[in-house]
Amino acid sequence: MPKGRPIDATSPFGSHPAGGLARAAWKLIDGGGFRATLRRKAGGLVARLFPGPYDVEAGSLKFRLYPGENYDDRKILARARLPEQAEHALIGKWLRPGAVFVDVGANVGTYALFAASRGARVLAIEASEATAAKLGFNIAANEALEGFGGVKVMLTAVGEEEGRLTLWTSARNWGFATLAGDVAEAEAGEWQAQDVSVRPLADVLGEAGIGRADVMKIDVEGFEDRVLMPYLEASPRSDWPRVVLMETNCSAAWKRDPRETLTAHGYAVEGETEDNVLLVDRTDHAT
Repeated sequence: MPKGRPIDATSPFGSHPAGGLARAAWKLIDGGGFRATLRRKAGGLVARLFPGPYDVEAGSLKFRLYPGENYDDRKILARARLPEQAEHALIGKWLRPGAVFVDVGANVGTYALFAASRGARVLAIEASEATAAKLGFNIAANEALEGFGGVKVMLTAVGEEEGRLTLWTSARNWGFATLAGDVAEAEAGEWQAQDVSVRPLADVLGEAGIGRADVMKIDVEGFEDRVLMPYLEASPRSDWPRVVLMETNCSAAWKRDPRETLTAHGYAVEGETEDNVLLVDRTDHAT
């Protein structure tokens, strides 16, 4: 488990209110206006002074935030809303009550909880034990929400074959964790190595009893191809997800481009953001 502030997954939500000074400090860092070097130094100081945890509501959802060590937590605290607004807008219309949402690289749950709040049934897959503990707390804090579809968490990394690999985790952003060693080598900063179990996506979905996902989101920092391509090759075409939201900002680390395979089999790009692409199965009239 990476080094960091002890995780409080037992005290009730609301035990760690976020004071105005902490919010203001993180909002200042989030707002920019600093040169890169000064921003990093100022961010490090704020992380030491106001590391969290803080209990905050954003978009009607409850989160226990550790902004000193997670980018998404910083964004929620600074902006008082969920991050990934553009991505949520792209997938929102497919997240109907009862829809199946598979979240590969679930982090602290900003996608998983958004989907569950729409009534979707969610499988959240997370490789880091520490991050999964935070995710589990956030899920429990929201389970009483009306219309909440429910979230099942599976603690595993996903890759080409069953085994063990090194998960590289950024000390300042536990949500930026990758099995692609070249991604870690290319990024400046302090990295921590964890030995984690890895399973093919087909096996994980089979154990969870999922035949076809309505929406699949994959965000694993340059390992997206090694998650999705073996699944497409091992699964019947009828089991391929109706909608795929895939992070592309580390696509230079891909060995194969899943976009080419998906578009060759009837998918179309229906939206793009700075970091992600949305592909929709146009052979499926249900979409």
